[in-house]
Parts: sequence; C-alpha cells; structure tokens
Amino acid sequence: MTTRRVPNIVLIVVDTLRGDHVSCYGHERRTTPHLDTLAADATLYTTAVSPGAWTPPSHASIFTGTYPSRHGVDRSHPYLDGPLTTLPEYLRERGYRTYGISSNFWISTATHYDRGFDVFYQSWQLAQTRSNPALERQRRRDPSYVAGANGLSRAERARAAINRLDASIRRHCCRPFVNLDMGARRVNRVVRRWMRSWTALREPFFAFIHYMEPHEPYNPPARFLRQHLNGDSARHVAGVNQHALKFMSGAVRMDGEDFDRLQRLYDGEVSYTDECIGEVIRGLRATGLLDSTLLVVTSDHGENLGDHGLMSHMFSVHESILQVPLIVRYPGGEHRGIEPSLVQTHDVFPTVATILESNGRAATERDATVRAQFQAGALPPFGTPRDYAIAELREMQPPAHVLQKRYPRFDWKVYDRSLRAVRTPTHKYIQGSDGKEWLYDLASDPRELADVRASEPGRAAELRSRLEAWEKTFTPAESTDGPELDEEIRRRLADLGYIED
Repeated sequence: MTTRRVPNIVLIVVDTLRGDHVSCYGHERRTTPHLDTLAADATLYTTAVSPGAWTPPSHASIFTGTYPSRHGVDRSHPYLDGPLTTLPEYLRERGYRTYGISSNFWISTATHYDRGFDVFYQSWQLAQTRSNPALERQRRRDPSYVAGANGLSRAERARAAINRLDASIRRHCCRPFVNLDMGARRVNRVVRRWMRSWTALREPFFAFIHYMEPHEPYNPPARFLRQHLNGDSARHVAGVNQHALKFMSGAVRMDGEDFDRLQRLYDGEVSYTDECIGEVIRGLRATGLLDSTLLVVTSDHGENLGDHGLMSHMFSVHESILQVPLIVRYPGGEHRGIEPSLVQTHDVFPTVATILESNGRAATERDATVRAQFQAGALPPFGTPRDYAIAELREMQPPAHVLQKRYPRFDWKVYDRSLRAVRTPTHKYIQGSDGKEWLYDLASDPRELADVRASEPGRAAELRSRLEAWEKTFTPAESTDGPELDEEIRRRLADLGYIED
C-alpha cells in the first residue's frame, strides 16, 4: 500500500484519564503497557493541560481549537451547535472520510457532536439512531427551531424502542448479576469493522474513538483488577465507596486505605482501556495503516481520587483534573521523543491544520477563517512552546441547588463558583468568581498542597494580569438555553451523577 500525501488521522480520547496514572508518565503501578510501547515510538508530551474540567467543554475545545469561554459549551448549554468549525467538519471539507464513536452520553447526536461525521456511533445504543424525541418536541413548541427531525419515521421509532428495551434489560436484569461490557469492547468491535474498509479507501480517513472506562463507577473486568490488588481481596477493594457526593457531603467517611483501594479500582479500568487501545494499534499496524496515520491519544480531563479532599472531577481545577496524557505518533514514527514543553489538548486541531498545509495543499479563504478561530498553536515540533496554559471550570455540575436537595446537611455553596487557572512551566494561579485566589509552586509542590500567594505576591499579581489580558483577546460566547435532552440520555447521565433524575 502506498503512503497517501496527507495522513490518516486517529484521535483516541479516554474519558477521565489523569496523566499521573499512566505508567509512562511515572505511575508506580504499570497500568498501561500498550501506551508505554506506543510512547517509545512517538512523541510523549509530559506537560499536557486540558482547557476544561469536565466532558462537554473539554471535548468542544479539542474539536474547535478554542477555550470553553470562546465556544460556550457547558452545563447550561451542552450543545456543540455554535458557528465555530469543528475538526471533523474541517477534515470532511478536505476530502476525508470521517468516523466517530462515543461512549459518553454527553458526546452524542443529541448534543450535536456528530457534526462533520459521515458515520457516528453511540456505543450505548444497540440500534443506532439519530432521532431525538426531545428535539422534536422543541421544534413543535418553537417553529423557528430547526435542529430537530421533521417527524420520526417508523424505522426511527422502532430503533428507539429497541434501545429502550435493551437498556431496560441491562439495567434491571443483567447489571445486578453480571458485569456486561457494553463500552470498550463494543467500541472495538465497531472499529474493527471500520478498519476492514479503511484499506480500500481512496481518500484519507479521520476516526474519533472515545472510551469511557476510567469514569466512575469503576468496575473493571476481574483480570485487570487482579493486576492491582497487592494482596488485598477483590471483594474488599470493590466494596469501597465510589459515591463522590456522599463522601464530599460527609455522609460517608473515607481514610487513606479507602482511597488506595479506590485508586486500584481506577487503575484496573485504566489497564483495561489500555488493552483495548493496544488492540486498535495492532489493527492499524497489521493493515499497514499505522505509518501513514497521525495517531493521537489523550484525555478530556482527569479525576480527583481523594486529592484535596475531593472525588470526581467537577469541583476543582487542580493538576489531578487538568494534567492529562498526550501521546502523538506522527506518520512514519517521526519526531519521536519526550517533549517537556507546556501544551494543551486543543492544540491538536491547529497541529492537524499545520500538517495538512505542509503537504502542499493550497490554502483557501476557508482555511484562513478556521485559523482565525484558533486560540491555540500547533504542538512542538510544528509550533512554538507555550508560555502559559489556561483552564476553566465555568459552571458547577451538578448545580448547587440539586446537590443541596440531595444532601441538605452540607453547604454546597462553597463549590458554587466558576474557576479559572493560568499555568506556567513552574507556577499556577487559580482565581474563583467568589473572590478567592490560590498560587502554587508546581516545581517544588506538584501536588498543590501549599498556597504560596502570601509569600509570592508579585508572582500572583503577574499571573493575575496575564489572565486578565487573555480575557481581553476574544469575545466570550453567550450562554443560551438549548433543547431538552431526551429521556434515555437523561437517565444515563443521572446514573453517572451528572444530573438529577
């Protein structure tokens, strides 16, 4: 097979994978042998920062090359429906065949993340359907709203019924008795089918592959949990509290041993996902596609596993949330090595644009428009290293009133704020909308245990000014109401603790 002039592109995003639990990033347990092998043949970006603290804004940033304040995707508007061009749209306009599969209900046809994809699968659906009854109801209420389908066909209604039945059987009949893998294995089955067709394509392809496993609740297959038991029993480890809100509200107490067990469960999920990624890499190699492919593996955000007295990932912008893995195998295995420069995950889109432009394709007016939307530069070696990185948590999720209703004995107002962080290679400044500020010396205190704002007021002022200057470089997106999420999506998000059922 001859190498195409422009590369194929495979973007693998592992939901909720914190960088320091990947073994090639120095984790004490060997969680990711396949990613370790890939990293040895690729560029390992050791200081990669997510611009967002949870799934919708982080993915929207990867897809648009912009910060959350610019694209406006968040809790109150989780829809990727703004005027910005997305990565799959950009590539499809340039002759790529585009494939996507998601395992997170936020990244779905209902929230418009299928924009620009020729094929888009949702791993939780047995029968794939683009229908969304809630969007249709919105259209009927508001004739000017055009995002909904113009009525549901009989086939669409039948597929929706099949999905409801499948979800009900797994929810009520299977889940109490057996750990059914309807996530990563189902994703890989779909990707294997795609691979069989990719070798015959005359045009290049782009594939977005999303894995959900490191997201709570943690329930890894037994053999992956056994790798990290360290003499403890599987039943003992699996019995640890995984409910973040119960812990944070004080309803459940946890000690160091509990968090050690929680981390072992999490590592079991990471190891399982690593094996699934290894299967994709082997498939690309076996089909002769790997050397003509730009392969990117990263995460949307990390996870608090007892860090800073927190669990989950929707309450802080600490390094446990923001520092994610970023491993890039450039076509032909070029540029391999360790890259310590500060980078961000939304630098991926500008990197793709730079590589395509370097392949001799003439720039168009549309290219200039896309370039103008970027708030990022290409990753080294294609771009210059960043002086600083920005991250945002714009809205608390779930909202404070929902949490107050669930756990009335705890005052959730302490977390009811937006947070912004500016990070340099050595320091990090965090600013809350409630007026609170923090400064950390990451060079000497990578776990952010000591606030040094009082002892380094000049540094805090410098980074505060940098954050304020950054804000003036663009017009933030306005938050608008969107259509309701359909009942299936709402139920699944409630299962994950995102919304009130």
